[in-house]
Amino acid sequence: MFQRIKSAALRGIEAIPVEIEVDSSPGLPGFSLVGLPDNAVREARERVVSAMRSYGFIACSTKMTVNMSPADLRKEGAAFDLGLAIGMLAATKQIVVANLENFLFLGELSLDGRLRPVRGVLAVAAYLVRNAPQTTLVVPYENAEEATCVESLKVIVAKTLEECLNGLQEPDLACCFYGECSPVSATQNNTPDFSQVYGMASVKRALEISAAGAHNFLLVGSPGSGKTLCARCLPGILPEMRKSESLESTIIHSCAGMFDNYSGLMKSRPFRAPHHTATTASLVGGMKLRPGEASLAHNGVLFLDELPEFQRMALECLRQPLEEGVVRLNRAMGSVSFPANFVFGAAMNPCPCGYAMDSRRDCRCLPEAIKRYRSRVSGPLLDRIDLQVSVPSVPLDESRMGGTGESSKEIQKRVEAAYEIQQRRLPDRKIFRNGHLDGKTLKDILLWSNESEDFALKAAEKWRMSHRGYDRMLKVSRTIADLRCSEKVERSDLAEAVQYRALETTWMD
Repeated sequence: MFQRIKSAALRGIEAIPVEIEVDSSPGLPGFSLVGLPDNAVREARERVVSAMRSYGFIACSTKMTVNMSPADLRKEGAAFDLGLAIGMLAATKQIVVANLENFLFLGELSLDGRLRPVRGVLAVAAYLVRNAPQTTLVVPYENAEEATCVESLKVIVAKTLEECLNGLQEPDLACCFYGECSPVSATQNNTPDFSQVYGMASVKRALEISAAGAHNFLLVGSPGSGKTLCARCLPGILPEMRKSESLESTIIHSCAGMFDNYSGLMKSRPFRAPHHTATTASLVGGMKLRPGEASLAHNGVLFLDELPEFQRMALECLRQPLEEGVVRLNRAMGSVSFPANFVFGAAMNPCPCGYAMDSRRDCRCLPEAIKRYRSRVSGPLLDRIDLQVSVPSVPLDESRMGGTGESSKEIQKRVEAAYEIQQRRLPDRKIFRNGHLDGKTLKDILLWSNESEDFALKAAEKWRMSHRGYDRMLKVSRTIADLRCSEKVERSDLAEAVQYRALETTWMD
């Protein structure tokens, strides 16, 4: 008997429908699997057969041929186990399910018949809502909240193969309909608060601007000056994500297999901080066409501590996503695009010993050593960083006085207000934050006077800014004006924005 079962594969973060065709015919018992499967899919036979036997079903008593269509799409992972088991049982007439073509199956089977979670369920659910809303999605119990984040989609969840079969017999009783997802953060629960940071008003100000307008930032200072601590406080002041942003980020994390980090839709913006030994593939993606850190930071922050210690090639690969907000990978197995619209943050020392900018300790590095160290950060990459901030060391006697600054919640209120202004200014745009705008849109929203424009041009000429650097300086000035709820960009806003480009022309010379 022939049976066709619906399932799905992932190509990047895109769900591709897959049909599992099972043919059971008389002859010597055997099992043949075709359709470009990888090793994990080939091993599915052993898992499925054991799971079927654990519930008293007969496995492989006939000649079994399985084809996974389309044949030119690489099938990876164990998500096809459940569909294969249902197809084999239906093809051998051991179960009878009405309208089996209306179900799509995802799930990995254990040898005892338990269902284990798989990655990419949310991407598949979003695909079904767009293209086949009448289809019922069948997933393991651990993927339930992820699958039910999509509205108007019927979902059957099960812990074992037996529960799945019972749900297929009575789908109306087993369906889980869309409900409000629990607001679980994508960031660490122990995010430090800005009230714990002593002094450093200029650094806090720069990070507030970064959070409000999605501007890239670089913190440069001696060891122990508080660069990393300040950056770690940033998630506490970022604006809340919109529903569409939450869905995009959750799909990326799900396709990367990170469903253990959250339950339901992500409510807080991701903050990714990979180690400086990270490779190019881990940063931009490419391992089996899965998203990298740049895509995992989509709608959030990618923070690279000890920036010069990263591989030069890995850093240069970030230049395209910083400019375009997308990562395009071309490999022998295919081409995919991952969204990567993130805020780039970094921290570094000014020299190998770290004390070239410290007023209390002398730098012992030779000029050539300092030049080599700073050259690890290329000019084109530095030109894409909007806020270049010098981090001074805080005297020990000042740290004894306790926290002297605002809390993260107080700063976040101003950030949220600026965020709302930007959203109202461009209500029909998917990308509306100042740091991500194109040059034409930026010029239309500046609303500055001729005197302010002349000041900006003279400052750009004095500090030898590139066209990109000039546009980024204007974006920062627009955000500064938004933070004080002003429609126009004043000369004072431009003056503050200019000082954040000073490091590019002085420190890097």
